[in-house]
This record gives sequence, structure tokens and C-alpha cells, in this order.
Amino acid sequence: MKKILLASTLLVASFSVSAAVTISSLNDNFDSITSSVLNIPSSGLANWNVENGTVDAVVQPDFGLTCSGGSGTCIDLDGSTGDAGDLVSTYGFSAGQYSLSFDLSGNQRSGANDSLLVTFGDYSQLFNLASTAAWQTILVSLVNVSDGDQLSFSHAGGDNVGIMLDNVSVSAVPIPAAAFLFAPALLGFMGLRRKAKTV
Repeated sequence: MKKILLASTLLVASFSVSAAVTISSLNDNFDSITSSVLNIPSSGLANWNVENGTVDAVVQPDFGLTCSGGSGTCIDLDGSTGDAGDLVSTYGFSAGQYSLSFDLSGNQRSGANDSLLVTFGDYSQLFNLASTAAWQTILVSLVNVSDGDQLSFSHAGGDNVGIMLDNVSVSAVPIPAAAFLFAPALLGFMGLRRKAKTV
């Protein structure tokens, strides 16, 4: 009986700690921003923090820029201060496996190539895009995430024109149904083994 109470207490404690600080999905096309904003403050976006520099929100067709899909709002990852920021998800994610997708384009203005490091759990990829690179969707089907890991877009630029970001989506990959069927069977075998020992 004591073991059952101890296990129940530990289970409740683990849920209360992790539930307060993590999320399991994120979908942001930035269209909630209805007018262009230069040099967004560190906590100026609903799902993101801006660290180590600045980013700009651009509503198409401001500044002659296009967003993915030809409308809405997107993010210029090299803000107007000449110090590119890191766009980091406000919350960490629950441990598990996730799919990740996002749209990128070059800076759409004359200039040098830009580079961007995207990190999330065990996924890390460096993108080098020419200024003329068209919008492309990046899809990562399986990312292993530890509890509290954040999604980060870190631009290496140092001027006021950068890689454009739109349509970020993160969703948990469900555990196969067979795993839920297997767990009760495993518990049953453990119970039979214990009963056999006592006999």
C-alpha cells in the first residue's frame, strides 16, 4: 500500500512541475500583427522573445517585401538596428517527438547572402540563402525534444536586411496506439510474476 501511495505522489508531483512550464504545439503565421513594426522589443511578440538584437515584422507589401503565400505578415530576422536578433519561443516544449515546419526566403533585397541557424531539441541546421532565394517550406518530420527545449531562429546578419520567416508550426508526434496496448499487458505480466514468487 505504501508503494502505491508513493508512486501516486511522485506521479502527481511530476505532472504539476512539467505542466506549468511547457507546451506541446505552436502555430504562428504572424498575421495577428496588422501593421509593420521595426525593431520589435524583446517580448513584443505573442509566442516569441527577441534576444541579442532585433527583428522586424513586415506586413506585405510594405518595403516592397512579400510574405509566404502572397499576403499577411512575416518576420525579417535581421532588424533595422544592424544587429540581428535571435527569435526564441517564449515557452519550452514538453519532452517527446515533434514535427516542425517553417517558411523561409532570402532577404528579397539586393545584398549578400545571409545565414540562419535553426535549433530545436536534437535538430540543428544552418541555412545559407541568397538574397533572391524564393519562399520555401522546410519540413522536419521527427525531432526529439527534452523537457523545456525551445525553438530558436538565430540570424548571423549584421545589417538591416535579413532572411524572412513565416508560418512556423510545431506539433507533437503521437505515440503509436500499440504502446498504450502494450503497457497494461506489461503490468499484467509483472503482477503474474509477483504472484508466482509468493506462491
